[in-house]
Amino acid sequence: MTIGAIQNATQVQIDLLRLSSVLDEAKLYLEISRPIAIRLVDDEEMVDLNTRFRNVPESTDVLTFPSGLDDPLPLGDVAICVPYAALQANLRKVPLDNELAALLIHGCLHLIGFDDLSDEDRARMQAKMNEVGEKLGIPIEAEWTSVLHQAHESG
Repeated sequence: MTIGAIQNATQVQIDLLRLSSVLDEAKLYLEISRPIAIRLVDDEEMVDLNTRFRNVPESTDVLTFPSGLDDPLPLGDVAICVPYAALQANLRKVPLDNELAALLIHGCLHLIGFDDLSDEDRARMQAKMNEVGEKLGIPIEAEWTSVLHQAHESG
């Protein structure tokens, strides 16, 4: 099912109208005028994307694909893995819709140049995520991170 710029390629029921609204509001707040396509995927598709584009043969929560094109062409695409997001939402004890909204904001930030590879960049990105989440009425943990990646790295 597709609503606006968001395509749900999974069998999971998602409130696409709410997620589309989050995308619109986040773009407005972040002053993004160019189109962004969001694809909600399953683990199999995310493993395929992560393997093909990052040479990492495992699932992840969100991947971004900047277009590298100039305005008015699309800014890029964001792939969000719904099963991965559901596991993270469960660990955080938040609704799946909130986790998907946080990942959508996270993906948008990547497309406009934010990164989370270094501690300094991660802190800057988290602060911006929190700012956007607060503005949009979406509760995002102050120290939001990919909890499954964090558990994988420490274990």
